[in-house]
Amino acid sequence: MKYFFLFLSAIVLLTACTQPSPEVTPSTENLMRSRQWKLSGGTMTVKKPDGKDTNLQYLDFIPDCYKDDYMKFDSAHFGLYFTGGEKCDASDPDSRAFTWRLYNNDRYIDLFDGFNSIFAVTQNIEPYRFETLSTAPLELDTIIGRLDTTPGFLKQFIVLDTIREVHFTSYPIHEYDLYGAELVDFTEGSFKLKFSFKTRRLDSTNFHAGPPENYPPIDLPDTTDYLLTYRAF
Repeated sequence: MKYFFLFLSAIVLLTACTQPSPEVTPSTENLMRSRQWKLSGGTMTVKKPDGKDTNLQYLDFIPDCYKDDYMKFDSAHFGLYFTGGEKCDASDPDSRAFTWRLYNNDRYIDLFDGFNSIFAVTQNIEPYRFETLSTAPLELDTIIGRLDTTPGFLKQFIVLDTIREVHFTSYPIHEYDLYGAELVDFTEGSFKLKFSFKTRRLDSTNFHAGPPENYPPIDLPDTTDYLLTYRAF
């Protein structure tokens, strides 16, 4: 009987040794710490002066010297943002420190105390340029007035087509603290940051759209929505 129990114990031990150990999935926090992350793309959604949303490709508004920058998250909730091989200015430091934290089941992240790698855009409207509907030969456009003339008569107004061109230019947001950015589509190799930044825009609707009143555009508060993609390397 003694040998039987010893034999049975050996079988149990052998079985326990041969069973695979349960696979542990790395946490979001550990995955972020184990890699270096570089911006690879993204969009900014802003309102044009006509009030309609437009998507801008984020990388189109970043100087080339910023495109090789990357960030590293360490184990003590500090991080470093490295300037990469190409510096925008020879006096730029090799890295800048920031702090970070994940919360709400790793769905949101704060990046602050010096995280300043974000660019915003500003709008400007070029002065009017004039065109006609007909190009060969050039002709002025004519508007027929019906409601503001004496009954039985028509009044003709000769006008030019006017075109306003909107230009977007970028500027860095220095010492920008990013609170409550949403982590979207997180994997071992990439994640997206979704957040908003309060800015301003031009508005040319209603009486500010052109003739007949032709008031200049007005400056209004606005919000730029970001969706930036970072990839591990």
